[in-house]
Amino acid sequence: MEIERIKLRTPFENPDYVYVYVVNSELMIDGGFCSAEHAAKLEEHDVKYRIITHHHIDHVGLIFFSDRNVILHPLEVRYLEVYSNPEKFIEVYSKLFQSFGVNERYVETLKILTALNLKPRAKISELREVKEFRVIETPGHTSGHVSVLADNCLFSGDFMLSNTTPNIGFYPDYTSGVADYLQSLHKVLELEIDTVYPAHERVIRNPQKRVYELIEHCTSRAKEVYDAIRDKPTMLEDIAAKINWSIGNYWEFDDFNRFMAICETLAFLHYLEEQGKIRREVVDGVVSFTLC
Repeated sequence: MEIERIKLRTPFENPDYVYVYVVNSELMIDGGFCSAEHAAKLEEHDVKYRIITHHHIDHVGLIFFSDRNVILHPLEVRYLEVYSNPEKFIEVYSKLFQSFGVNERYVETLKILTALNLKPRAKISELREVKEFRVIETPGHTSGHVSVLADNCLFSGDFMLSNTTPNIGFYPDYTSGVADYLQSLHKVLELEIDTVYPAHERVIRNPQKRVYELIEHCTSRAKEVYDAIRDKPTMLEDIAAKINWSIGNYWEFDDFNRFMAICETLAFLHYLEEQGKIRREVVDGVVSFTLC
């Protein structure tokens, strides 16, 4: 199997680059950052199939700057509207944060998308199997995230990274990210995989070891969130501040990273609620959490 790895720089500090893969000169996996430059670079490759793993800005460039055919999970298609109508998402998240007593200012970081005003140009096809390649649903990071399996190699998008533990997705209409992610990890353990090619960081040569590390991380994070809740009602942001985030202390984060931390904390709180370990209480009109 021939694998070409295309390294594309992003405007971010982290991740500062993203990988797009071309397999057997037939399949392209992911579409680069949302820029004409990335799309032009990728259009140099005349492939039969283009699969986008998920809707995040560093993966969907081809959708907005190319008229090629791309394959995207239908659960991801609905989130493309964030690039053309971010105000809709800002309003929904602002109401959500307000209900938990969290500063709505953190949501304002999404306003950067307003300047992009992107409309899809590509012809988007629903998820389907493609010749010689197996498309695997691996939700958790986002609701419709997919990976691709070919000759015992998994092209994992952001589902599995070599060093970073992927952010668990949380949207007002998608709250099962933790349970989905754990299920996706267990699904991968049942597959014959020798190597994982992620969208960022290093190639993973010992996939099973990495899967078990990610399962352990999720288990430990759930316990962290649980331990942050006292017998009396505990506010969402107080819970997030007690988590040992890999990038440092929550109170030192910028607004964007606070937004991301709050969303992941909510994902784990929903997971613990589903397990019957915690419950919600409303105090002075604000939702808090307490132990069952």
